[in-house]
Amino acid sequence: MVRIREIKEDYYTFDDKQYALVGQATQSILQLGDEVFVKVKNADLVKKQLDFNFIRRNDS
Repeated sequence: MVRIREIKEDYYTFDDKQYALVGQATQSILQLGDEVFVKVKNADLVKKQLDFNFIRRNDS
């Protein structure tokens, strides 16, 4: 999971009509299915959970 507050490129808010995150300054939209690059931040083998750091979007 990537926490919204940890995405540093913009301040994102959730738009429930588009079911997406919208950047306040750039109006950039992140939604399910978008390809992004992440880095593993933490792995909890007992809880079977992974936490990630958001690196960037794949805009290619």
